[in-house]
Amino acid sequence: MKLRLLFALYLITLVACNQKEEEQYERLEQEGAVDDVSSWVKADLQCEEIQNADEDNPLAVVYLSQVEMQYVLDTVYTCSVISPQMFTSFGVPRHALSACGGWWAGQGNFYYTLHEGDSISVMHARPVQRDTVDFQYTLLRRVPVAHSTTDLPEEAYLP
Repeated sequence: MKLRLLFALYLITLVACNQKEEEQYERLEQEGAVDDVSSWVKADLQCEEIQNADEDNPLAVVYLSQVEMQYVLDTVYTCSVISPQMFTSFGVPRHALSACGGWWAGQGNFYYTLHEGDSISVMHARPVQRDTVDFQYTLLRRVPVAHSTTDLPEEAYLP
């Protein structure tokens, strides 16, 4: 009889603890998804080299890619994507969605994207290499947030 009672108490405790743990994980996943804008808004800056930097007159194109849309932003001498770990080195806010840029002949072109309401803001700076480099970004362009058709509910496709 005592063994059955102990076994029943053990099962009740086990079931009660597992439910609370699962609820905590679900709540943490939901909070993380809401706080991390980059998980549901994508605005990637990309660079395409047209002429190699080894040549006298290098050339690259800067694109903004969102879901199924791509915008040409600028033509520059050199460009490469900047990793999030390097954002602060280039004056880019940590909450930026993406960044890119490059130096050529002592001058640079740097870009980053921010999610602001229902649009993506593309910021641009043209720093000059001196003793200290000052990145003063200004708004280059604002584009609407593109949503993937896979994110829409099925009833949105019905007439």
